Amino acid sequence: MIDSSPRAHGHATGLPLSFGRFTATFRLDGPLSLPPYAGSLFRGSFGWALMRAVCVTRAHDCLPCPLRDRCVYPWVFETPPPTDGKIMRKYQTAPHPFVLIPPEGGRTIEAGQTVELGLTLFGRTVAWLPHFIFALERMGRAGLGGRRTTASLVAVDGRLDGHRHTVYDADERTLRGIEAFTERWALPGIPPEAGETALSQRVAIDILSPLRIRYREHLAARLDFHVLIRSLLRRLAHLSYFHCDGDPSIVSFREWIALAEQVQTVSSSLRWLDWTRYSSRQRTEMELGGVTGTIVFEGSLAPFLPLLRLGEVAHAGKGTSFGLGRYRMLDM
Repeated sequence: MIDSSPRAHGHATGLPLSFGRFTATFRLDGPLSLPPYAGSLFRGSFGWALMRAVCVTRAHDCLPCPLRDRCVYPWVFETPPPTDGKIMRKYQTAPHPFVLIPPEGGRTIEAGQTVELGLTLFGRTVAWLPHFIFALERMGRAGLGGRRTTASLVAVDGRLDGHRHTVYDADERTLRGIEAFTERWALPGIPPEAGETALSQRVAIDILSPLRIRYREHLAARLDFHVLIRSLLRRLAHLSYFHCDGDPSIVSFREWIALAEQVQTVSSSLRWLDWTRYSSRQRTEMELGGVTGTIVFEGSLAPFLPLLRLGEVAHAGKGTSFGLGRYRMLDM
């Protein structure tokens, strides 16, 4: 049996990535109508609440603020690359250290029912969970959606060894040990050697939210395996570098991509899903469509299983902080 867990490879020879997976449960005071994709609704509300929860100056303007380099909000939602960084120095922002998993959209949740919001935090950001819990409570009190439906935060659970455990109980107002919910994995720098890993295998990828991968200056409407692997390598390397003290130079991108180019597509039911959100910051509508559906790959896939497993957590492509690029591997 092949171990597909990135933890099996150890930090000494791999690119480290640490994260915590949490779920916030709210009880609604009134009906909440969710749009077809609810990622924008929750990300906007969460960002607004976090800024007001942590802003010391109350100016709510990060750019001129003298505390910008020491504040949780700009690091989480604007994430400036360090001036002495080795990569992405020409970019205005680095990858955000969080991923939201919104509830299923296109439905109405009635008053008194609960709704869950997933939140994955990367690297040192896990330690800031108390700030996020405070912001989540404020977000619920301020209201969600167009009708500003208020909600009470009931609890926040953390994932540990495949099970959910309560981290924060709103009734008891207690916060349990956060550090226990940090998972530490490592991605191999080079593909494992041939042998058992050279056996042909099949894997199905079920894309659950619009996947936006830019390849050769265009958004990919089809998904070759090497295009997906390029995106995952880039995203995981950046998350590791900016948030987990990793060194992407240990990753042999050429070897990974050359091996990925040998994997073939067996079948594909991918379709393009258009999604539009209004950006209050830019005061314009933004098109954030991407591919969804299921695609099956065949080839020497064992070396890629750790990478694909980490991708299930970190998501792939653009817009991951909205919950875009979420997928799961299906058992063939």
